[in-house]
Amino acid sequence: MKTRTYLRVGVLFFVAIAIIFWGINYLKGRDLLSFEKHYFSRYERIGGLARSSPVTINGFQVGQVRDIQLDHQVDKPILVKFSINNKSVELPIGTQTRIYSTDLMGTKGIELIISQSEVYHQDRDTLPGRIESDLKDQVNTQILPLKMKAEELMGSLDSVLTAIGMVFDQENRENLAMSFNSITKTLNNLQGTSVYLDEFIRNESVGVTGLIKNLDSVSQSLISRANELRDFIANLTRISDTLAGAPLEESFKSLNEVLIGLHETMFTITEGSGTLGKIIYSDSLYVALLATNASLNRLIEDIRINPSRYVSLSMNDRRRTYLNLSDSDLAKALEGEGILTYYLCVDSRILESEETYKTPPELAGLNDIQIGQQLFYYSYKSQKIEGCIRRLERERKSWPNAGIYTWVGGAWTRLNL
Repeated sequence: MKTRTYLRVGVLFFVAIAIIFWGINYLKGRDLLSFEKHYFSRYERIGGLARSSPVTINGFQVGQVRDIQLDHQVDKPILVKFSINNKSVELPIGTQTRIYSTDLMGTKGIELIISQSEVYHQDRDTLPGRIESDLKDQVNTQILPLKMKAEELMGSLDSVLTAIGMVFDQENRENLAMSFNSITKTLNNLQGTSVYLDEFIRNESVGVTGLIKNLDSVSQSLISRANELRDFIANLTRISDTLAGAPLEESFKSLNEVLIGLHETMFTITEGSGTLGKIIYSDSLYVALLATNASLNRLIEDIRINPSRYVSLSMNDRRRTYLNLSDSDLAKALEGEGILTYYLCVDSRILESEETYKTPPELAGLNDIQIGQQLFYYSYKSQKIEGCIRRLERERKSWPNAGIYTWVGGAWTRLNL
């Protein structure tokens, strides 16, 4: 019993070891149960190629990289061992193994470039290898010419900038700044001038249009009056012919005699002789005119002060009676001025008691004249009747009883208007 148990345990142990070994190789990409052929290739560098990297033909995987070794004693020190696990794949003589990038992340693999030879490699033969330029190398290859040109350009720019710096020194820069300022001012002036011209043309366009129309109408009138112009020119021709045949010498002699007589007349006036000379050089006429003007002023003043002496006016208002002032001092003062004053009164109120009387609100702010126990409120007064008459009609719209009063002949009188 114990022998069988030990035997079973031993068998299971060896089976487990075999399964573990097969599983580890399977995880590494090596199938122990499948067919494989092994080949070698040498490279100066492999660019990140690793074990288990794929081996492809036109993108189809046919094997894997199995081992990578380093040997510094040969020209291509890196030896790569890869396997082909596809029985249908045969590698002709001249087939190359190229290391390339399988994706953008830089993962490397081996691509088999099959030749057209009919002789094939044997298992464990060494194939010629080469490596594809990586992205960095390709970029460097493309950028290197640009870099060289850029360096040349930078050198040229440095020379140009040095020359510009020598040309545009401090003095030249200041002159250049002043030139730009002058150009700016000139452009501003041109802009202002253009705006002014635009406004001027816009404002004067109507006038120019009218002028052109007037010129056109004048030209049309001249065309329509061409016959009259011809007649006028003919008349001028006849007049010139008449003048040519006239006795101009006798006419000039007569004109000369007239001028001599006029000269003698002016000399007589200048000497103060004759009536006209006495009028011009004597101030008696001027004194007489001044005296007449003074007499007229006195007459007008007397007519204004005492109109009853010259004009008889009826100022009786049959609806109202004359109102006399009880305050004779005020009447005498007004009369003593010698000038009539007209009052435009709008209303009157009886003054029963000065202590209890109050001015109505509608009459507040107006001046008043007291005649006996009656107060007359006036809105306007003037020494000219015309101003009172103009305002009378306007006041009667609000105050129908409005009227004009003045002091005449020692009594207050309402004018009958």
